[in-house]
Parts: sequence; C-alpha cells; structure tokens
Amino acid sequence: MYIHLDCNNFFVSCELVSRPELRGTPVVVANDNGNNGGIILALNAEAKAVGLKRGNPLFQVTQLIEQQHVTVIDVHHHLYHEVSAHIMEEVKKTEMVLDFVQYSVDEFFGSMPDDDPICLREYLQTLKDIILRETSIPVSCGAGTTYTLAKTATWFAKHYPAYNGICIMPADKREQALAMVPIKEVWGIGRRRIKTITMQGVKTALDYTRQSETWVQRHFGVTGVRTWKELNGIPSITIASHERQKSIMYSRTFAHMTSSKAVLKRELSNYAGSATRKMREQGSLCRTVTIFLATNRHRQDLAQYYGDETLRLATATDDSTKIILAVEQLLDKLFKENYQYKQAGVILGQLQSADGVQLDLFAPDQAEEKARKKRLMQAIDGINERFGRNQIHFAVQGTEADIDDQPAGFMRPHEV
Repeated sequence: MYIHLDCNNFFVSCELVSRPELRGTPVVVANDNGNNGGIILALNAEAKAVGLKRGNPLFQVTQLIEQQHVTVIDVHHHLYHEVSAHIMEEVKKTEMVLDFVQYSVDEFFGSMPDDDPICLREYLQTLKDIILRETSIPVSCGAGTTYTLAKTATWFAKHYPAYNGICIMPADKREQALAMVPIKEVWGIGRRRIKTITMQGVKTALDYTRQSETWVQRHFGVTGVRTWKELNGIPSITIASHERQKSIMYSRTFAHMTSSKAVLKRELSNYAGSATRKMREQGSLCRTVTIFLATNRHRQDLAQYYGDETLRLATATDDSTKIILAVEQLLDKLFKENYQYKQAGVILGQLQSADGVQLDLFAPDQAEEKARKKRLMQAIDGINERFGRNQIHFAVQGTEADIDDQPAGFMRPHEV
C-alpha cells in the first residue's frame, strides 16, 4: 500500500514548538510587516474557528484579529525546511517505510509491504507517535492502492475527526469513499475546468472515475488521465522521479511598494539564485531568462506600469553567475524611474536536461570553463545544504541584514 503523510497546520505547528504557551489559542503565520501588510499564509484550527482564512489580507481582518486576540507570527521559511528535514530523518530511522520521499515541505509519500488495514493502522500510528515525540509536529496519514488514493485517504483523515488522523482506503471501499470527495478536492485536477465539468454533472471524485478516458484527455490532458487511472486503482504516478519542470519562476508581491532600483536588483538577484538552485536540483539547464516588474494595479491614484524582458542565452546553463548577470542586464532595460513597484519576478525558461548540452562553437576553452563553473556551483550548493541556505551567496544578492535601502517588511524570495 502507498502511504501519504501530511503535517497539520505545518507553519503554525513549527512556530508553536518554541511558543507552546500559544497552544489552544488562535494563531496565524503571515508575511506581516508590522503595518498590516501581507496575507495569512497558515493558521491553526482555533484561528479558523473565529472566521479567518488562508489568503486573508491582514488589513482586511485587523479588527477580527484584535477582537479575537489572534497571535500573528511572521513567516520563517528556513525553520520550516529544517523541521521538514528532521521529519524525513526520523521516519527513515524507523526503516518502516519503503521509498520514502518528500513531496513538498509538509507532505511525504512512501509505501509499506502490508495491505492489512489493521496492521497498517498500527504502523501509521507508530509513525505519527514518533514524529510527534521527536519533532512536536502532528501529522495526518492516509493509505491506498495508488499515490492519489493515499492522498485522498489523508483528506478523510484531516476532515473527519473519528479517523483520529489515520485513514486507510482498501480497494473494496474505494468507490464508496470517492463518492464523498468533492471534485475540487481531487489531487491533480486542474482548477480552471472545475466549474465547467461540475455543470456537466461531474461533482465528485467517483463521477470523475466514471468518465471515459477520451473525455478526461480532452478536458485535462495527460496529467488528468494519470489522475483518472490512479483513482481507478491503477498506479500511474512515480513520486520519486518527478517530471522536470519546463520553466521555473520565483516571484513576490512586496509588502511595501518601492521605487529603488538597488532594492529591485537585490531582490531579483535573490530570486534568480533561488530559481537556479531549484533548477540544478532537478538536473536542468535554462536557455532563456525573463524578468518582470509591475506596479500596484489596485492603486489607480498612482502611475501604472508593467513590463517584462527576456534574454536568450548563447548556451543553456545552470551557472548562477551568468543568470544573475542576465537579470542585471534585463533590469537595466526594464526599469523606469518614478514608479512605485509592487511585484517582481524571475522566470528561467526553455529548460533542458543537463546530461547533454551543445556548446558554443565560437567560444574557446568552453568545456574547461564549464567544468570549473560546475565545480563552483556544486561547492556553493554543498556548503549551503550543510550549513543553511544562503550561507554562501553572491554579493549582489545581499542578506536579511542588508536593510539600509530596503523598506520595512520587504519580502524574501518565494517560489510560485
């Protein structure tokens, strides 16, 4: 059976490890700047109970937060990655789970060589207890005959208290369970088509499984077909070997507007560094670099501007120095004075495998230079992996402490 582990209210749970006195009270994690900027990124059950939701802009719910004595904690992404790595370590120590992989910062997949529901429940309860004891993070667990069914089982574990955080979906209970799952909750279903197919009578996961493969292909493509097969009990997804992304984007809507080119250069360089690291992790190279800038479209009293520029590289690369240099060149072309910028981002496009890349015929000693830069990038990634993200970085990127020309609350890189 495949299993899925999902950390409960993960960002908040991580914060409460060091602030246990807040347990049982409403708590939210937000990209707060102290002036009610930013939005709610995560919240616990107590905060949900008073009417708050993920995605609420803080300025819209200030009164509710004050009335209900809600604690607002600033987001700490580095902490969450550390806790996630700790969970991985503790589960692997047990040697109970096969092919255990991290799917996202708060989700994990694996498998167990036993399909007896009673035994599986005992194993999963043991895992839950170990994770809670060693990391103080509560998790919900699901098990099913495919990855998608395991994740669906976790949905039941999180939404029905009687399961006590563990739900096992055996094959003979699959259809009964899928009839209770709204189509919008199915993992892998494109959100843009939900309204259309709901109007056609597809309202539950079971309705989806009863459509023809041709219908699914027409509405959702290859990804939708894989989900359809998985829901029908046919394993069709390999979590351990994700398909390479065709593009990688890092973007941020700033808590404060800025007109400073120096600030934009630093932030875009940070985004470029994060995107390039992500690209190296999946073994890819990029051929194009794009940046974009935008003002605040909600402030019609201010001058409006949106622009993007793309640079096609001579050869595909994963070299942070080249990509950051490209970002600086693009910013020189794109930046305009006297605008208050609210959003910026970097996109690495036309990704290809790093296994085979055609070199520039007109560049001498390129193979030797490429090998040298590869060693440099590996050294930087290795140091940062061992001692913490951005311990080694390029000067233009700056650090969290470089705030002389940075408005209060200016955001750090965030993957989109």
